[in-house]
Amino acid sequence: MNQSIERESAGITRGPARRRHRLLRGMATAALATTMGVSLAGTALADTPQRAALGEGRPTKHACITADGTNLNEFFHIRQQIIGPPTCRTAVAGEPWVRIGPGWVTAASAATAVYPADYTPTKPNPIDDFNSKFLRARFVVDIGTPQEKSFGFGRKALRTGFFTEDGLPFSQPVSPPLRPLRVGQHTSTVFLTLRARHCDGLGTVPDENCLPAGEFAYTGNTPFEVVPRPVH
Repeated sequence: MNQSIERESAGITRGPARRRHRLLRGMATAALATTMGVSLAGTALADTPQRAALGEGRPTKHACITADGTNLNEFFHIRQQIIGPPTCRTAVAGEPWVRIGPGWVTAASAATAVYPADYTPTKPNPIDDFNSKFLRARFVVDIGTPQEKSFGFGRKALRTGFFTEDGLPFSQPVSPPLRPLRVGQHTSTVFLTLRARHCDGLGTVPDENCLPAGEFAYTGNTPFEVVPRPVH
């Protein structure tokens, strides 16, 4: 498995440390797919209105640059500010922003997949199993505070069709543009909802390789800052 993928520093709110490591291989998975020259088959957001809303075909106003120099705005065709990787934790007041969660990587195919003894996938290929069970993503701002806001989206929040440099497929939760926030420190937490339990086919340890049915916290409370709009 890839050792150089950036991770969200706050961690996962459930499961042991090894599962947190498994999930937080995260934010630069897509970046590695670009820089290593691996395949990009497409995304689940193929409908024209949604892609237009994300700014495809227009110059990128903001640039979320990962540690390896990849521009995630260009990779995902997003014109708005991105919050997610450690290098992308600042938004500008008065402007919409997009939350990107860590990618979920699975075994390449049914032929190579291994599972816990008590698990049987619904779809033969693990990535298809995950995608078919994905129901929604919920992006929570300032969780546990009086300013808490929650934004829920269905299948349009799941991007898929990507591969790591090792040839492993992955899908990634990406929010539509979210409302501007006030100046100051904030947190963002990503929740996923699956219709049934899913295991990635990469191992047989449930706490490391499986996600539960229902809603669960997919990331920890990732910190970021909203800064005043520059005065020109």
